[in-house]
Amino acid sequence: MNTRFLNIENLSYPQLDELDRANTIFIQSISPLEEHGPHLPIGVDIFIADYMANRIADNILEKHENITVVMFPPLAIGVGAIPWLGSFNSRQRLIRSLVEERAAVLGKYGFRFFLLSNGHGGPRHVVALEEAAHRASKKYRLKVVSLSGRIAFEFLTGKYAAAIESKMGRSFTEEEKRCFAQDSHAGWWETSVMLMLKPELVDKNYQELSAFTKDWKNHFGRKKSIKDPGYRGFPALANRTFADATVHVLLEKLMELIEDMLQGKELGKRAYSPLYKLGFFRTNFIWYAVILFTTIITIVLIVLI
Repeated sequence: MNTRFLNIENLSYPQLDELDRANTIFIQSISPLEEHGPHLPIGVDIFIADYMANRIADNILEKHENITVVMFPPLAIGVGAIPWLGSFNSRQRLIRSLVEERAAVLGKYGFRFFLLSNGHGGPRHVVALEEAAHRASKKYRLKVVSLSGRIAFEFLTGKYAAAIESKMGRSFTEEEKRCFAQDSHAGWWETSVMLMLKPELVDKNYQELSAFTKDWKNHFGRKKSIKDPGYRGFPALANRTFADATVHVLLEKLMELIEDMLQGKELGKRAYSPLYKLGFFRTNFIWYAVILFTTIITIVLIVLI
């Protein structure tokens, strides 16, 4: 048994208490169950989150002989899943609270590092995790980092294209560049990763699926047509080589962030997606809006009276 890679549910509390507070990293994977077209299982996001969490743990242990990694069981919960059959959404504030409450216990007993691994790109889910990380870090005297927000955004917007091409050993074609820019849900990338992780759960007819894209206004909406297949992108392009290359690059970027965290460097905006700055996606947005509206009405009434 690897005594530096531990599953928290297997430990007794004295075993947990023996861990070096300054050299123990806890990792929680958290993503919702969500429909992923006719060819992929509803567990895609949590499968990816948990896989990345384990790869991150392996990399940390390889680089740091003094560190112990403790894994929490995956939490298949989230918000912002496309609201169809097979998707299970929870309240955004619940997601934030779950993370904060877990961090509160770790902080209370002196542990210093808590990482969140997420495989879901729903804006409100991403921001809920980042909010929780920010709030918990301030309140409980430990470093909580939601790893995927900024890195996932940069990946999806093509910032890592050159690194991925280098890893694949070839350049993207112009058609592939166009497809990558429009691929987002159960398409080229997620189908590729599932072929790598759990090929037995990928429908063997995925290569026969036609491309399907929507404009941003309709991207996350309810199923409006029987012709809507439940994916957004190009699943027929999926292949293991693409998955291997992208996962390798993403892990490199994630480890850069983690190394800086361990060295005590300020992560700044690298710990947050651009969505974090948009108040509309925050957990308290409705309350802020109500307070603002009430304040404006009060001022108007005072002026009129």
